[in-house]
Amino acid sequence: MQNKHIVTIFIISIIIISCNPRKAQEKQADERLKQIEILISENSLNAAKIQIDSIHLLFPKLVEKRKIAAALEDTIVRRESARNLAYCDSILPFKQHEADSIQKNFRFEKDTVYQQFGNYVYKNQRTESNANRTYLKTYVDENADFYLISNYTGGKIEHISVRVSINDLFAQTDSIETSNANYHSFDDGGTHWETVTFKNEVDKGVASFISQYSKERIKVTLQGKKNYVYYLSDGDKTAISETYNLWIVKKDVIKLLKEIKKSTIKIERINKRKSAI
Repeated sequence: MQNKHIVTIFIISIIIISCNPRKAQEKQADERLKQIEILISENSLNAAKIQIDSIHLLFPKLVEKRKIAAALEDTIVRRESARNLAYCDSILPFKQHEADSIQKNFRFEKDTVYQQFGNYVYKNQRTESNANRTYLKTYVDENADFYLISNYTGGKIEHISVRVSINDLFAQTDSIETSNANYHSFDDGGTHWETVTFKNEVDKGVASFISQYSKERIKVTLQGKKNYVYYLSDGDKTAISETYNLWIVKKDVIKLLKEIKKSTIKIERINKRKSAI
């Protein structure tokens, strides 16, 4: 309703202004510009933005007034960006410290030839130590992407999803078809292996579920042409929980860094534009 009211006022204003001579329009534009300055001084920035939009809408031919409005908009953007920059700068060290503390129990792995981002793997889930067992592995890469990997060895089941449950409570991943690049299987010496990778939110809360109920006995059901059931070990529950926690913190760090970069670019762009005048 409020938006409709604003639009109605704009339409009425356009009709009135279109009938006014240029000097009258300039006077009305000046009044609006003064109101914008007051709103900015009161830190009512959203209201000021609406008034700035009205200047461009109501007075399209008053170029000088629109330039003033644009300069006031730069003032708002600079103020918002500076405030956001200060907030992110204050939070970032704490988040980085939190990530560093969690990472102490992880091993960093990176093949500099083939990998753009290295991986943080929990100390008891290194591939070479778990090659011949069925388990859920998780890791986080430097870009804060999360990977849940279902490793299975045994008879061929072609499992495409993972369900974790405690009585009636459960979480289940999306399905990864056998033709998908994230599905791998092979046979060697009469032994069959299947590996299915679920990236980020494709795990559909499975890692979060394990983290939340890590003290409980969690059943894992690999679902495919045949199903296979086993229970998570305490070591794997700890590894998955810690990796999930690291993912959450690393996402916060990445988000803060992006916000800092975005705000810095906005301020630099405005300063450059101002110095060119």
